[in-house]
Amino acid sequence: MTENTNEQTVSEWIGQARDRSSWETRLNAVKELEKYDTPKAHDTIISLALHDRVYAVKEEAVNIANRLNLKKDGQKITLSKKNTKYKNSDFTKVFHQVKRETEMDEFELDAFKEAFQSANPEMYDTMHYEHGEKFDTWIENKYMNLPKK
Repeated sequence: MTENTNEQTVSEWIGQARDRSSWETRLNAVKELEKYDTPKAHDTIISLALHDRVYAVKEEAVNIANRLNLKKDGQKITLSKKNTKYKNSDFTKVFHQVKRETEMDEFELDAFKEAFQSANPEMYDTMHYEHGEKFDTWIENKYMNLPKK
C-alpha cells in the first residue's frame, strides 16, 4: 500500500470514528485505526478513549490505546466509570423540542423516534446503546413523564 493510499484510508476511518450517529461505526473504526501507526490515527484513538459517550466504544479505544502504549499528557489512559454525561434536563429539553416540532398530540413511538434521531443523533445513538431492547420503553416513559412547560 502506498503512503498516499494509507493516508487516505486512515482519513476515511477517522471520518467514521467521528460519526456520532452510530456507535457501531465508531467501534469498527477504532478497531481498524489500530492497524495504522500514524499520529492522526493515534490521536483519534485517544480522543475516543477519553470522550466517547458509548461505553463499548470508549472501552475498546482504551484497550487499543494501552496495547499501542499511547498516553495522554504522559499518563496511561484508563477507563473511567460508565457515564453518558447526559443529565435529565438534557433529555427534557430534547424531548420537548421533538414534541413541539412534531406537533404530537398523542404519542406515536415511531414518529417520535425518527424526530428524536434527527434532532439529536448522538443522544439517540448513545441512549439506544445504553437501553438496548428496552429503548422504546425508556422513550415512552421519558415522554409520558415530561414536566409541563
